[in-house]
Amino acid sequence: MAERVGAFVFDLDGTLVDSVPGIGAALAEAFRSIGRTVPEDNFAARLRRAIGPPIRVVAKRIEPGLTDDETLAIELAYRPLYDNDGWRETVLFEGVAETLRELHGSGCRLFIVTNKPRIPSLKILDLLGLAQLFEAVSTRDSVTPHYASKAAMLGDVIAAHRLESGATVMVGDTVEDHEAAEVNGVRFVFASYGYGDDPDASRVIKSFGELIAVVGTVWEVRSTHTEILAPPE
Repeated sequence: MAERVGAFVFDLDGTLVDSVPGIGAALAEAFRSIGRTVPEDNFAARLRRAIGPPIRVVAKRIEPGLTDDETLAIELAYRPLYDNDGWRETVLFEGVAETLRELHGSGCRLFIVTNKPRIPSLKILDLLGLAQLFEAVSTRDSVTPHYASKAAMLGDVIAAHRLESGATVMVGDTVEDHEAAEVNGVRFVFASYGYGDDPDASRVIKSFGELIAVVGTVWEVRSTHTEILAPPE
């Protein structure tokens, strides 16, 4: 018998939102602040592949020749640039708003687990009109000391909100998201339109609007809402 999906946990960057415009502008200015310039050759494409980990790691992926002191200086310069203005350039991927509202309206509980710091994450969700749909947003800096991994963040969300692992789905665009799901015993859906690669993902969406069809191929309609059911394994 199919088990009803009761909760979805989403990554943010590369899954729900495209942060490349804002991150790119702030990162380029941070590079300039230490006398460096970002590579001109396909910068946006290179940045898209690099996004995911903390910004010092992203900077190193963009320019491997950076020293540790330079990456630290870039990170320190980047944060106020992005937190003050860069986040405003974030846009939703196609189909996100409609699908999230449908899931929420069906009775599903929605959560976010992201490597993005808490302040810009909450600002972005509020700007895009989605904040009210999520029961909780977990970020690296949600706790002190900060979370060491996305798996740890997801584990705490599951425990704090008493989610059933068999009825929970993690949606993300990186191997880190997939690994977090596996560690915590939840299903995983890979967002291939995002920033990462995951050749081992068994359930893949090429656009966010495909999520309901991929996760729930069995449907039941009860009174005022539609319940989303996971297909039999």
